[in-house]
Amino acid sequence: MEIFSYYRSDKGLKELKKMIKLKNIYTFIFVFIVLSCFLLGGIIQFFIGVPNTVFSYFITLVFLVFYCLYVLVKHKVFFDRVVFLHILFGLLIITSAILNKTSLLKTLIYFIFLLLPLSCYLFFKINQKENYISRVTISRIFLLIACIQLPVMLIQNFGYDFLIGFNRSSQSVADFDFMFGTFFLKADHALGFFILFNIFNIIENNKDNEITKYPKLIYLYLGLTILISESNISKLILVVFVLYMIYRFFPKKIKIIGILAVILASPFLISQIVKINAVKQQIHFIKNEYNVEKSYRNYERGIAKRPQVIISYASKIPIKILGDGPYSYFNILKGKFTQTKHFSQIIWAYADLGIVGVVLFVLLLYAIVKNLCLSSYISIFVFSITLIFSFMTTIFSDLGIMITLTCLLQNRKVKE
Repeated sequence: MEIFSYYRSDKGLKELKKMIKLKNIYTFIFVFIVLSCFLLGGIIQFFIGVPNTVFSYFITLVFLVFYCLYVLVKHKVFFDRVVFLHILFGLLIITSAILNKTSLLKTLIYFIFLLLPLSCYLFFKINQKENYISRVTISRIFLLIACIQLPVMLIQNFGYDFLIGFNRSSQSVADFDFMFGTFFLKADHALGFFILFNIFNIIENNKDNEITKYPKLIYLYLGLTILISESNISKLILVVFVLYMIYRFFPKKIKIIGILAVILASPFLISQIVKINAVKQQIHFIKNEYNVEKSYRNYERGIAKRPQVIISYASKIPIKILGDGPYSYFNILKGKFTQTKHFSQIIWAYADLGIVGVVLFVLLLYAIVKNLCLSSYISIFVFSITLIFSFMTTIFSDLGIMITLTCLLQNRKVKE
């Protein structure tokens, strides 16, 4: 108690600040996190067998411990709309758990969806405010990691039969799930998200060639990496990025004329495109696979794809206001899905926390993106891309995605 009282005094705080050099500690933790999440995470999971949930909670704890240290030394507490919405999200989890009589252990584990994004946001907001590590330095480190992925993925692809024998994780890893690079197991979406926004970062922030002197070569190399990866949604968004780069190339007046021309020509273009045999076949497939009856039938059989799950929820299953409780869609304690193995952040949010959970998730994601201090149209662009990924994977429990979003895309130092 005497030691605690001493450090609460002005003299004690001054000595404490001398002992604790926050910048050095922050830099050390940043390097540790980058190594753990982007370079060694998959190795630790695959060869040693450390569960992803345990790993994620440990990294989350590291983030939160540093934030507490920062508050103690700097006397600064971040309380904004992101933190407020996280509090509401936590209250919703507790409310849904109580109403659905969810076990305490499942509820506590479910808090990873709250604590991981919050801890990432707070940790990297400190750097956004204090500028311990420059944006250029972070960009160069992340770009180097992005460039490493292609050779690693090729080794994984051609060496699957040999390497799979060393699998010590609790997960069965098929050959199509094995190209996760240096990321976590089966983290193909996180890998794609990381590479895509490395490309985007160069497009937006490499005007003076601070990040790389060879941007065009990097675009081609990272684009090839995405094309080889297993994340189909990343390939689709890569096309969007290419169109965005073409759009940026033209002067403002031509952009406006071009957009108007595309809008006016769209009905004619669409009418011609649908006449193509390959397009006709794809439309026929979509109509057969993603109608209400087929979707619900597959949902009951436990083989529904993500769009079919969403169609089933929207058409056949009574609306869920507060959901069926934490981990109702996937029983984390038994490691089994209650319905179908296809999941995403949106699907889990709705199944577990209801329509209120989905609304809060979207608001929270938008608030995080807005607080990155990006320009308005870029904020909308980043938010839209991240929301698309939330239909494919659980982004709030994915360290790769959340670190990329809250660290790489931050634009400038926050004003006091």
